[in-house]
Amino acid sequence: MSWQQIPIKRLQHDGCLYLKFAKRENKTILAQCYQAPPLRASRALYLNSADPSEATVYMVETSGGLVAGDQNNFEIDIEEGANVCLIPQSATKIYPAFNGEWSTQCINISIGSKASLAWKTEALIPFRKAKYRGETVVHMARDASFLWGEILSPGREKRGEIFEYSNVKSNFQVWMEGECLIYDSLLFSPDHMDLGQSGMLEEHLYIGSIWFVTPALQNMNIRKLNEGLQQFCDMKVCASILDGKVANVRWLASDLVLLKKEMNNTWNKFISYKD
Repeated sequence: MSWQQIPIKRLQHDGCLYLKFAKRENKTILAQCYQAPPLRASRALYLNSADPSEATVYMVETSGGLVAGDQNNFEIDIEEGANVCLIPQSATKIYPAFNGEWSTQCINISIGSKASLAWKTEALIPFRKAKYRGETVVHMARDASFLWGEILSPGREKRGEIFEYSNVKSNFQVWMEGECLIYDSLLFSPDHMDLGQSGMLEEHLYIGSIWFVTPALQNMNIRKLNEGLQQFCDMKVCASILDGKVANVRWLASDLVLLKKEMNNTWNKFISYKD
């Protein structure tokens, strides 16, 4: 019997990070912070010269990744008028599920009137035999802004682990005062589906997504944005506007460095609309 077949008994780690932001005079402050290992948050930093009132907080996963059976919970509450940028310190790594259990991450976000949240892009990296499920639910006011980026990796590409995970399930929802703007549900099971077929990933390895919701979206020229994105023959990308309220850009790529560069360029374009 190999060590991978030996029954594993371990304590489950349920991390929790609760952050509440509020506007005080002309500044956003971190009004409340509760953190349970392995999740941690930095103090509020003021790094945005274009918006000195914006609070930037780095989020840290001190255990290095999610082990099978672990669950991380994020609760983010942004009060009226507050401007926040949240930055994951590193990619989210999902370790193998040798005990058959799922690794879980839940994110609940509330954004008040005239408030904004930018959640910077990082990658999810499921290791060989990993099982991951994630759910993100955002509730926001009609005059609030929300910018979100994410990347799904095929695994540890440099180690030759490409689509060797068991399952990755994600559900992403954005609600505006009771109206569902976004319901994006993804399931990848490489053992049970051909990810290389037409309409799936084809020859690509990475999926990148940016979602943007803001009242200023009506001023966006989606045709011009699409023309600016179509620059690389080995990368597929398309931008769309949903019901005049949500902008979405989704990439299929095989070069992670190039994908991050392109996503960062698009991110900066969207930030200019928010300002």
